[in-house]
Amino acid sequence: MHYRQAFSEDSVTLSKIHEECFPRYWDSSAFTNFFAIENTRAVLAEKRVGPQVTPVAMMVYRVVHESSDIITLAVCHPWRRQGIANDMMARAIAHAKALGAKSMFLDVEDGNQPALGLYESLGFRQINRRKDYYKQKDGSFTDALVMTCELA
Repeated sequence: MHYRQAFSEDSVTLSKIHEECFPRYWDSSAFTNFFAIENTRAVLAEKRVGPQVTPVAMMVYRVVHESSDIITLAVCHPWRRQGIANDMMARAIAHAKALGAKSMFLDVEDGNQPALGLYESLGFRQINRRKDYYKQKDGSFTDALVMTCELA
């Protein structure tokens, strides 16, 4: 797996991965807008086979002073449960620490057991709940769990 920093010209690719992974996805302009915000970084995971490069995962996070936020993390279905999300989180945590962040926050959909397991294994704990935060394709809503991890 090859990991690289993504830039505004990758916004369409980031959006395509997000669309594959989430019922309410962000279009490319949303990702382009993220790059306009200082200290926001995106990472793409790509599988390279010869000259062929296939984007398989992405992450957007922000570091501001002593705090950092995972904005989104998505791994395409065929590539899940192969350690890619763990690798991306480890890279984001290391980068945030290097920039002086002492804590990291994220939202995760209640019931997303694979993501919850990953975050808990990295030391995240739930600190709040956002009622009816995520809208599903069928029009129903699910809660978001707000989680944090101390980095220092």
